[in-house]
Amino acid sequence: MRTDAPESHAEHAEALSARVADTGGTDRELRLAVLERAAGGAAVPEPYDDLVRQIARDSARVTDAQVSAVLHAAGSEKNAFELILTAAIGTGLHRWNAAEAAIEGVADAPA
Repeated sequence: MRTDAPESHAEHAEALSARVADTGGTDRELRLAVLERAAGGAAVPEPYDDLVRQIARDSARVTDAQVSAVLHAAGSEKNAFELILTAAIGTGLHRWNAAEAAIEGVADAPA
């Protein structure tokens, strides 16, 4: 059994973010910017920004045109998938953190 495995959500989130940052075929700075944008951070260059905002807002409504634009800009299906996955990870982490903060807020509320 691994003893260095993350135990808390914060440790898992940090490990996942580090993995996104440290591995991939796309530019590291772009991956990090996409990760942050998905959590409400600063805009990234188009066409990535449009797709990342849509994934964060309502991923079921991502269009073929948005994906095609990112595929063209990213240069390969693998790179496009990597950026789409990064946006989904950023969105998921952002939502988890918001839920965790809300739960903590309820737990701290006077009875």
